[in-house]
Amino acid sequence: MHHRTPSITILGSGTFFTTSTVSASSFVVDTAQARILVDAGPGTLVKLAKAGIQWSTLDHIFITHFHADHTADLFSLFMDYRLTDLFEPGKLKKFPIIHGPPGMDDFMLRMSKLLEMETYEGWGKIEVREYVEDNNALDLGDLVITAYPVSHEIFGVQARAYALRIKIGDTLVAISGDTVDCPGVRDACRNTDLFLCDASFPKGMVNKAHMNTHDIGNIATECSTKEVLLYHLYPQYTDVDLVSEVREKYDGPVRKVRDLEVIQLKQ
Repeated sequence: MHHRTPSITILGSGTFFTTSTVSASSFVVDTAQARILVDAGPGTLVKLAKAGIQWSTLDHIFITHFHADHTADLFSLFMDYRLTDLFEPGKLKKFPIIHGPPGMDDFMLRMSKLLEMETYEGWGKIEVREYVEDNNALDLGDLVITAYPVSHEIFGVQARAYALRIKIGDTLVAISGDTVDCPGVRDACRNTDLFLCDASFPKGMVNKAHMNTHDIGNIATECSTKEVLLYHLYPQYTDVDLVSEVREKYDGPVRKVRDLEVIQLKQ
């Protein structure tokens, strides 16, 4: 049994445009029983180190979709386990389970082949589970995670994308992943205490890939979420007051998150 208090560590609040202070999408969810990594965009491994979180302590890894700003560090993380197991057999006491969209196993296999490091097939110490329709809940006792399919189309391709609804004790948290306003993201965030949401675009930008600030405000209001936290922030809109735009449609607390902040959750 771990002795951690429930919390969410923001490893990355940004997108592809990483800087010395902003990495791409990634979070660590801690409870007394489990440590979960959600997404592994560029900069995740460095931010894990800066946050003082050992990658070897992860119990589960959840991937919302395959785009590189959410997965670029995933294979490198896998290789940390693979090479440690090769160089120091028996040192690792546990291996995480990777959960992801349909095709997650093939994604890992293809990555190993594309990178000319065929270390995935046949090793088997890291289990991969794919989200299955109508059966996407993982119950870990003090932690229940449910994946909901969402709509995220970019450059003419519909991604296999999911939002996550996370129950941590009596606290409900939604992580939108990348999505437009759709039934899946509304199901994920309904009656939540915290809605961590894709805040890519300011109001008025209607597209097939991401929510804009008015979408966020409408969803949060209509789904009765208690607090909105904005991430997946593009530097192109740094000068836009995204928070005020969300508040035009939502009366609750709303703010941007920042890399390496720790959000304490009620026990």
